[in-house]
Order: sequence, then structure tokens, then C-alpha cells
Amino acid sequence: MSRILALAEKEFLQIRRDHVLPRLIVLLPTLMLLLFGYAINFTLENISLAVYDASQDRISQTLLQELTRDNRFRLKVVAQSPEEVVAAVDRGQARVGLVVPEGALAKVRRGESVNLEVYVDGTDPNFAFQAQAALRKAIQEVNARILVGRALSGEAVLPPLSPTLHTLYNPDNKTAWFMIPGIIGLVLTMFTVLLTALSIVREAESRMMESLLASPLRPHEMVLGKVLPYLVIAFAVALLVLALGHLVFGVPVRGSLLLLLLAMFLFVLGSLAAGVLISTLARTQVQAVFGTYAFPTIFLSGFVFPIDGMPRFFQALSYLVPARYLIEVLRGVMLKGVGWGVLWPHLLALALFSALVLFLASARFQRQVAV
Repeated sequence: MSRILALAEKEFLQIRRDHVLPRLIVLLPTLMLLLFGYAINFTLENISLAVYDASQDRISQTLLQELTRDNRFRLKVVAQSPEEVVAAVDRGQARVGLVVPEGALAKVRRGESVNLEVYVDGTDPNFAFQAQAALRKAIQEVNARILVGRALSGEAVLPPLSPTLHTLYNPDNKTAWFMIPGIIGLVLTMFTVLLTALSIVREAESRMMESLLASPLRPHEMVLGKVLPYLVIAFAVALLVLALGHLVFGVPVRGSLLLLLLAMFLFVLGSLAAGVLISTLARTQVQAVFGTYAFPTIFLSGFVFPIDGMPRFFQALSYLVPARYLIEVLRGVMLKGVGWGVLWPHLLALALFSALVLFLASARFQRQVAV
């Protein structure tokens, strides 16, 4: 027992002498607690809404007031036609679209039902379910107000507002269709950032890096040679997941495959550079692992947890997470079938991320080699 305790004491001393690892040990669980406690919220609020109101009367105004009450929905797009409502959902400007037909008040006075067309973004089945439930609740509350007056007057009681729900992109609410694009992003992250960082740190720990530095290789040639295998592996695994998702689970690829590959390339390029950057900051493989997982890629990317349900601070923070843009492109191409005209802001964000991280990683690696 004394020998075991002596060895354990040595390990504690080694951890305490590590200037980075104790901070990561405290930082990572704290970050996870804050993310799970505040950012991860399955109860959605402020759902973005696109509306085409051809009626412009008390019925439509009452309905919109009820929809936006208690922060259920947030009016983002006032469309000029029903086609603009669907286009707004395609572009991601709104997650739910509502079309109110002309003469709603006149139909209600005649005792007729007003048929509302509702379009819901179905890429996330959980979101689609909650959005439809919130819509039904608001419509039921408006119907209840109107029906009270009819019941007192002895008129025939019919539902004044009758919604027709259209679930776009994933009409059968298949969870696999939502998850597999996110899994591709997860695989690309795992096979780039983590493995690249571990590879370079392992070389430094085993003193192999000194031998490589003594070789005719230049620093940028060394970095490219190290990351090139992981670039090939990441693409191969991502394409395998894409093929299996299509063949086994029937996940469609409705848009351009070239656009999909371009987004993957930009993300992989930036992630490889992020792995190199982490390796220049970490001295051990344990530090590299903690440093990789301290980056909140998965939790703030919309991979599993809806960004719409997060507090405003974490929604703003998610714009700094490159995986968010990759997953938006993957789901946009695979499920929505949209093209460059809609997805160019996400591709531009990925390109800026790659350029910035490549610059930082190159500068840091050059300085480390010089030292």
C-alpha cells in the first residue's frame, strides 16, 4: 500500500506541475454544466414566422397577436405572396410559414371555416412537433373566443379557423434524416481536430519532431504532410456515412453533391488547421484531448439540440462555431435541395473560418519551430 500511495502521490504532483491540465480539468466540466444548464433547451420560444395575410382584418390580426403572445413565435417575414412564404422557409429566414386567405372575417360571419395553410420546417422532427403544437394551441384559443359568441347566440358551432399543416423536407418525421447530416459533421470534426492534434503532440512527446525539424522539410511542408492523411480519411469516412445514410435509411440528396463536397472541404481544411493550432498550445496528448473537447462544437452547432431553444447569448455564440455552418449546408443540400443562392453565406463563413485558423496555426507553428 505504501508503494501504491507513493506512486499516486507522484501522479498528483505531476498533474499539479502541469500548467495547462488542471485548468482544463476545471474548465471542461464547468463549460459542460453551463451548456447543459442554459443552452440545451428543448422547449422552443421565439420561433421565426413568415406570414402572408391576404385578409388584413380582425380575424387575422387576432390570430397573429395570439401567435406572438408569450414569445411563442416571432414575426420575421411579411410575405407578399404564398410562394414567398415557402421561399422564406427554404432560405432559413423562417422556420414556420402561415398563409391567411382573403376574406377571413366575412367567412367567419357566414359560419364558414377559414382554411389556413401552414408550412413547417420538418428537418428537425422534434422542432416540427413543437411548432405544430404551438400553432394548434394558438388557433384553438382564437377559435374558442369566436365560438363563445356563437354558442350564446344559438348559432351552429363550427371551427372558424381550420389549419392545413404541411411538413416540408421530412414529411414522415424520420429522425435519421435529421441526425445523419449532423453525424457527418461530427465525424469530420473527430477525424480532423482530434487526430491531427494528437498526431503532432505525439511526435513532440516522442522527440520525433526534433528529427523531422532536422530534415530538409520546411515547416509548412511538415504540417501539410502530417494532415494530408487525415484529410483523406475524414473524406472517406464522411462519404461512407453519406452513402450508408442514403442506402440504409433513405436520406435523400436533393441538391448539388459538388456544393456538399465544397462545404466539407472548407470545414475539413479549417478543422485540420484548428488541430495544428491546438497541438502548438498543448504539451501532452492529454492536454490535446481536453483542449479539443473544450471547444463546444457539438452542443452549439444544432447537431442535436435546437438553436432556437437556446438563450440569446448562446444563439449569438453559436455563430462562432463552424460546425453550425457545415450542418446548415448539409441539411440544406440533402433535405431541402437548395443551392448556392441560399447557402452562400454559410460557405463564406466556412471559408473565412478556414483562412483565419490557417493563418493562426501557421504563425504559431512557425514561432514554435523557431524557438
